Amino acid sequence: MERLLLYVHFNKFNQISEHVLYQLEKMRPLFRKVIFISNSKISQDQEDGLKKELVDEVLLRKNIGFDFAAWRDGMKKVGFEELKSYDSVTLMNDTCFGPLWDLEPIYQDFEGDRNVDFWGMTNFRKTKYFKEHLQSYFVSFKQSMLGTEVFQRFWSQIKEFTDVQSVIDQYETQFTMYFQKEGFYYQTFYDTRREEAGGLVHPDFSYYKPQTILEKKVPFLKVKAIDGNPFLVAYL
Repeated sequence: MERLLLYVHFNKFNQISEHVLYQLEKMRPLFRKVIFISNSKISQDQEDGLKKELVDEVLLRKNIGFDFAAWRDGMKKVGFEELKSYDSVTLMNDTCFGPLWDLEPIYQDFEGDRNVDFWGMTNFRKTKYFKEHLQSYFVSFKQSMLGTEVFQRFWSQIKEFTDVQSVIDQYETQFTMYFQKEGFYYQTFYDTRREEAGGLVHPDFSYYKPQTILEKKVPFLKVKAIDGNPFLVAYL
C-alpha cells in the first residue's frame, strides 16, 4: 500500500526526544513517504539526521495553529493532486509512546474494510460539551476521501488560532462529525463507548485509563497519561 505519514513534532526545548526517534524508526517501513513537520526549532544536524534514515522531508514552521495548521501545511507541501495518489494519509503527533505493538495488521484490517473511510486509535466519548470524536493524535484517511472536495475544503480552511482551546473547539472535536455528515464512515481501533466510564472526570480513556489502553493493545500510550497518573507508573 502507498501510504503517507504527516508527523507533527513540538518540543519546548527545541530538541527531539528519544521516543520520537524510536517512533519514526519503527513506523518508517509502513510508509512510502514520511514528512516531519516541526512546530519548534531544530538544529541543522538534527534535520540532517532525520533525513538520513527516518524521514523524506522536514518542514519547519512556527507553532501557530498547532497540530491542525501543521497538518494543513504538510498537505499543501505535498499538494492535493499528489495526495490523491496515496492509498492513505496518516496524521500523527509526538504526544505518545510507541508503537508498542505491530501496526501493519491494524492497517491491513482497516484497509480491507470498504465500510471505513477514516479511522483512529481511540475516541473521546460524547459529553454535554463535546460530540463523540476520534482523538487526533493518530488518524488515518483512506483514498476514498483524499481526492474529494469535502476533504480538501476542510483542510484548506484551517485557521491559525493562537490558543489551543480554539483549535480543540473548532477542529479536534468537530472533524469526525463533519466528515460523517458529509457521508464518510469512520471506526476506532479501541471504541471506548462500549466501556464503563463511571468515576472518570472526562471520558478520555487515553488519559484516565492508561492501564486499559495497554490491556486493549492500543499501540500508543499518551505521554501525559504517565505524567498524570504517577501512582500507576510502576504498573504501566
